[in-house]
Amino acid sequence: MSFGEEIKRERKLREISLREVSESTKISLRYLEALEGNDFENLPGGVFNRGFVRAYSQFIGVDPDAMVDSYLLEERAAGIDSSTKHEEGKPSRKGLWIGLTVVALGLIGALVWYFFWGRG
Repeated sequence: MSFGEEIKRERKLREISLREVSESTKISLRYLEALEGNDFENLPGGVFNRGFVRAYSQFIGVDPDAMVDSYLLEERAAGIDSSTKHEEGKPSRKGLWIGLTVVALGLIGALVWYFFWGRG
């Protein structure tokens, strides 16, 4: 039995709807459906995936550590490395801070130039 089939079976045994899981854990239905369908490529990746599995498992009352291990094994078997996955086109936090620093330094430089040399 695959990870997705197992977690879905456990949820259904407890008569819990996917919507209930989503509302309680604040995990998008889209991501929960991807987990149950072993559609790992449609998940955000990295720690988010493990957090989703952990929260989902805790909510339905199964061992979160065992389910995370099961998820990771299934992910590896599918040949997916979500630890390096990121959304394309989305700036990283480091890039954002560098950009803000450059803008701030530019403004400071313009103000210094204006007050010392620009009033001529």
